[in-house]
Amino acid sequence: MALDLFAERHFSSVTIKDIGHAANVNSAMIYYHYKDKLALFNAAINSAIDEAFRHFAEHCDNEKHDNAVSAINEWFNVHVTLHKRLRNVIKISLDCSGPEFAEARSAIKRFYNHENEILQKFIHDGIRTGIFRNVEPAIIATMISAFLDGVLARSLILKDFDMLKTVEEFKRTLWQHLGYEAAHRKSTRVTRPDLASRKSA
Repeated sequence: MALDLFAERHFSSVTIKDIGHAANVNSAMIYYHYKDKLALFNAAINSAIDEAFRHFAEHCDNEKHDNAVSAINEWFNVHVTLHKRLRNVIKISLDCSGPEFAEARSAIKRFYNHENEILQKFIHDGIRTGIFRNVEPAIIATMISAFLDGVLARSLILKDFDMLKTVEEFKRTLWQHLGYEAAHRKSTRVTRPDLASRKSA
């Protein structure tokens, strides 16, 4: 709830009273758990990031997938599932420019570092097993991460933006760049209806 309010408005314009009203709790109860609004702000960001990490661990473990393509597919799917939470983190991060937001920036950096490590492992695995050509995993991981940020940001700007179609088109381009043979794609592509159900989750 707090994350949504901080995303809708600038940090400075949200009050503890606003958050309490939205959550249907007394402001005193919030102060019992958090020293001040900044502490709640940091907790909201960390909560969203930890939720993403839990989903990554549950769905994107290499050992749970037939190959690297299947794992990367699920990585995209998790982002679609969590798109509202993750795009709120992106929007909120624009508020984190002052020195008082050092903890929030550290949490966001932790997210990107973790994301990059996981994606590089997937890409290394694809190269090792021969389904990807020899590429620089760090560059491809950053490219995927930057694309996902762009998709989430675009979905904030344009209400009619087709996130699912854009993700599918990007994956086709990605597989081509990685040298993944088209003949193998049918077995790993998640169907659009399934993605649609994830989006509404």
